Amino acid sequence: MAEVPAESRFVIVGGGVHGLSTAWHLAQALRESGEEGSVVLLERDRLGSGASGISGGIVRNYYRSEAMTGVIAESVGIFESDPEGFGFHQVGYLAVVPERQREDLEAIAARQAQVGYDSELVVGDDACREYLEWLWPDVNPSGVAAALMEKRSGWADAAGTVRNLARKAREAGAQLFEGVDVTGISYDGGRACGVQTTAGEIACEAVIGAPGVWTPEWWQMQGLEPVVRHGGEEVPISEYWLAREGDFVLPGVGLSGSAGRSAPVVHYDMDVPLVSQRDGSVITDEPWGVYFRLGRTGEGIVGGALPLEMGDGFSIDPYGQENPEQMSGDDLSDFFVSGLAHFLKRFRGHAGEWEERPAGGVLALSPDRYPITDWSTPGVYSIVDAGHGFKMLAIGREVAGEVLGGQPSELLEPFRLSRFAEAATHVESRSPYPWT
Repeated sequence: MAEVPAESRFVIVGGGVHGLSTAWHLAQALRESGEEGSVVLLERDRLGSGASGISGGIVRNYYRSEAMTGVIAESVGIFESDPEGFGFHQVGYLAVVPERQREDLEAIAARQAQVGYDSELVVGDDACREYLEWLWPDVNPSGVAAALMEKRSGWADAAGTVRNLARKAREAGAQLFEGVDVTGISYDGGRACGVQTTAGEIACEAVIGAPGVWTPEWWQMQGLEPVVRHGGEEVPISEYWLAREGDFVLPGVGLSGSAGRSAPVVHYDMDVPLVSQRDGSVITDEPWGVYFRLGRTGEGIVGGALPLEMGDGFSIDPYGQENPEQMSGDDLSDFFVSGLAHFLKRFRGHAGEWEERPAGGVLALSPDRYPITDWSTPGVYSIVDAGHGFKMLAIGREVAGEVLGGQPSELLEPFRLSRFAEAATHVESRSPYPWT
């Protein structure tokens, strides 16, 4: 590995999607202006070893928050620019919801139309039944009041996306270092002037942090308490949730339909009791949901169920799927397989036949479940993820523009840190999921 330089104009901390996208776009902009070798990215472990590496890779624009529509549309444009490199499968994303979420889906479709994001909205019991049965003759359309097919959405390979961003960053002139931990930030006159690392000190003009699940530690490194003022009280800047995902195979049975097309990614919310395929017991009588897509090789199913709240005092290290506390359990398998069977009849009566590999991992969510992009202290720009940032490649591009001294990004304005104190937070999800 090359020696870590003692000086760089910009230092990026964190080698996930946000850090790598920022490194790529920042180095690219500097190269175009005739300046190279001025971007260093430091990753404490290996690139993509945080939440980016465990992502299910779903690329969607299904959000109640108006601010997300443009960010995702721009991000999908980046995926579309190199689908092979990102492993981007533009198979569409189908949101299927009950009556209680119909108005939300209508509003989302209207906003997507405003920004030219190609999608198709279907509303009403009969229309939804006809549409869904065209896709899958054995679907259960009962209780479905609206469906939205996002034609530009789909899924991307998580590891492939990390590798492709790293490749693009290096080709643009950024230096990427793995196994280098940042232990402190140096300040001069109240402004950041460098970072202290396990490989020595690096002097710099500005620091960009994309700490992911380690946001509280990143805040403390800046001399800040890891809290924000929200709803009239101080709350932790990050709370931890267990994303319950896994790989599932039912031999000989898949997601194919009769429409002569690849199966879209599906998000299915419902508000009737979910009954176990194993023993007929009621798993939950609260609103619930599952999401699923084809496996990476075209076989099997990758999917997930409702996340579990871990609180703010959860110990994040050691992070990853080697830590049993951060893995989904057998409860995911019963929930997911039963939810899938509720939607598609072909999966009923096969409870003991599935090959199951629960996975998932821990995510850090901000108080309103959306990212934070702002200068957190003088000379330090922070990108605080909210547990669903894998698809938001455009954030790094916009951050690069702001750090280089350009005009504030209109796309990023709704994600400022000040929104919590100003009671300008994002709209809450009405889905069973906290991030829709």
